[in-house]
Amino acid sequence: MRKYCSLLILILVFIGLDTRAQKLTERKVRKLFDKSSLMQEHFVGFILQEEGGKIVFSQHEDIHFVPASNTKLLTLYAGLQILGDSIPAFHYEVSGDSLIIWATGDPSLLHPDLDNGKVFHFLRNTPYQIFLAEQHPIVFEPSYWRSDPALFPIYGNTATISKDIQAGLQVSPKAMGSFIKPDSSLFQNKFNIVRSKSGNELIYPHLPIPDGFQDRVPFPMDLHMSSYLLQDTLKRTVNLVRRQKGKNIKTYYSIPSDSLYKHMMLPSDNFLAEQILILCSGMISDTLDAKKTIDYLNEYWLNELKNVPIWEDGSGLSRYNLFTPRTVLEILNRLEGIVGNKERLKCFFPAGGVSGTLRTAYKLDEGKPFVWAKTGSLRNMHLQSGWMETRKGKTYRFVFMNNNFVRPTSEIRNEMVSIITYLHDNY
Repeated sequence: MRKYCSLLILILVFIGLDTRAQKLTERKVRKLFDKSSLMQEHFVGFILQEEGGKIVFSQHEDIHFVPASNTKLLTLYAGLQILGDSIPAFHYEVSGDSLIIWATGDPSLLHPDLDNGKVFHFLRNTPYQIFLAEQHPIVFEPSYWRSDPALFPIYGNTATISKDIQAGLQVSPKAMGSFIKPDSSLFQNKFNIVRSKSGNELIYPHLPIPDGFQDRVPFPMDLHMSSYLLQDTLKRTVNLVRRQKGKNIKTYYSIPSDSLYKHMMLPSDNFLAEQILILCSGMISDTLDAKKTIDYLNEYWLNELKNVPIWEDGSGLSRYNLFTPRTVLEILNRLEGIVGNKERLKCFFPAGGVSGTLRTAYKLDEGKPFVWAKTGSLRNMHLQSGWMETRKGKTYRFVFMNNNFVRPTSEIRNEMVSIITYLHDNY
């Protein structure tokens, strides 16, 4: 009997030792970073949190980092807090024989990845004359390479331009063709189409158009251009009008909100991120202005954070954005609380080895992803924040922020993937 008791005690001891050996601890995670010479070369913030809320390991958790496209986590949070299940396409009222429309900033109309045809068919088939009401213009700095934020976007505020069989240019939408012109003062090493520094023109150098040329080019956008393109698309008159909103304003909705969030998050679409903040501003004020949304969230939703973020835009293109790893972790927790359903939440995030900006970063484990995270990249900056599932069935939240490195981004990404994959494989 004593032999059996002694054997049982030894078995229990070995089981306990094995359990402790497999438990993920602060010391074990720290050792991973200490062993990585690459992670000693630059500024690294990291937090790993158990599903129940316990912090396993953290470093530089209260230090501010440039978040790059991790900023879109706050944009997603804003949308989920302020917008409903569907995106408001526009506000409108019928006055006599006229349909007067007030823009909301909805980016889905004729967007190649978002449009469901609902708004187009409503406007195409309305028996009323269509008018776009003039609104305060959005203030922004124009860019050669990104779409303008807009009151009434159309086609994603980009034109698809390619070489046609006659060695000319084929443009979609066709109405933009009249704005595309050669410019002898434009000196480039290769053929490219860019927006002019002033006006609405898209210009290109006097160079041969290369075979196979195709590009999506942002075009200058304001309500006059919206009216012009809408008129051409609907094949009916669309005019601008000065008109204050009356008491009988209605709202017409376009696409499910989740569809917009997914198309913003997975490819990290900067244009859609800015438009989401503009949409939110229309819900909390009478002005379409992304800064109003940021100020609103800072005052009412983010003021209790230990490290209040310095938040400048919706996309993360601004290097003035500054978030701490602790702040990003808190947003991940809040997103879980708002969304509730884990599978729905995963749909908003790139899945390692499967989709979005993590499609080629991670390998699958027996055909399944184990990381869902928002990436962020600017020159000398790379980040991932989201969720990791381990082979032992545990879920961890993680925030991994790298700033001010001088190596190629691919080397930093590979080291991040190596660390996260090791944690997945072993714990």
